[in-house]
Amino acid sequence: MSSLDFTYKNIDKYINRSNMIVDKINPKKSLLLVLDMQHACVTRGGAMYIPSIGGAPEGADVVQPVLNVLNACRKVGIPVVWSMWGLREDGKDAGYADKKWGVDLMNFPGSWGHGGDELDSNLVPLPGEPIMKKHRFSSFYGTALNEYMKRAGADTLIIAGVSTANCMLTTAIDGANQDIKVICLADTTSAIPASLENQPDGYGQHWEALRNIQANHGDVRLSTEILPQLV
Repeated sequence: MSSLDFTYKNIDKYINRSNMIVDKINPKKSLLLVLDMQHACVTRGGAMYIPSIGGAPEGADVVQPVLNVLNACRKVGIPVVWSMWGLREDGKDAGYADKKWGVDLMNFPGSWGHGGDELDSNLVPLPGEPIMKKHRFSSFYGTALNEYMKRAGADTLIIAGVSTANCMLTTAIDGANQDIKVICLADTTSAIPASLENQPDGYGQHWEALRNIQANHGDVRLSTEILPQLV
């Protein structure tokens, strides 16, 4: 049994997906963002590993759906861009992160050099696929993502990766604010759980972020829904 089963069976029970922006993906107008699929979060034993809470996917279980989408996009010629999130050990780029999270950045696994700069071993960028290192959640902030999209002639951004309530949500917001069509894949992502005990299924940071995206910023799809279009 996979932690993805709840998503596949219940996505429309917990997310109102009646209004969509993109009916069919046009490979010539799309770009895939592989979002922060880093060892620390999605490999069992990773220092910031994301467990399954409230019916949200577990970190390790989203790797295969991301890989499926990655391979399909490459096959039909959709450009791929990778992002990775991390902070300097000295905290000069951390903003208030260390205070909000109560961490010592010198020993924080999300600092570069502490495991935060390693992608899951199953996901390997090809030569020519840009890798962006960022220090804020949004993949548009301080990066060349917008330029990569313009060069590719893309008006649609497919997002596959973690984490739902941080990097996926903020990237979707920044994309929507620039009139980019955003598609977020619910079975490729999960969120660091809130500190509430006994979180009911269908609720929590992961689900609230997906509901927010679908209501305001883009389309929430499943990888299994878009893969038939990528042929």
